[in-house]
Amino acid sequence: MLQDFQLEPDRVPELEAALKITEEVLRHLIVRKPEKVVATAVTPPPAEVVLEPIASESKPAVEQVRQPDREDREDS
Repeated sequence: MLQDFQLEPDRVPELEAALKITEEVLRHLIVRKPEKVVATAVTPPPAEVVLEPIASESKPAVEQVRQPDREDREDS
């Protein structure tokens, strides 16, 4: 059986004595649970910005893409 409770530290010897003389209790172990650590929010460092050159497009490819836009504008 496992029992979870709060007890003042100076009362532990009294509890152990009571458990030793109780016939129903064959064995016992009293342990102190570790205290809960409150996690603090940690702000991650800013991401490193790496600037890489953008591949330049050739003029004919740009003009081919732009021509339909010009035609569409003329039709309107």
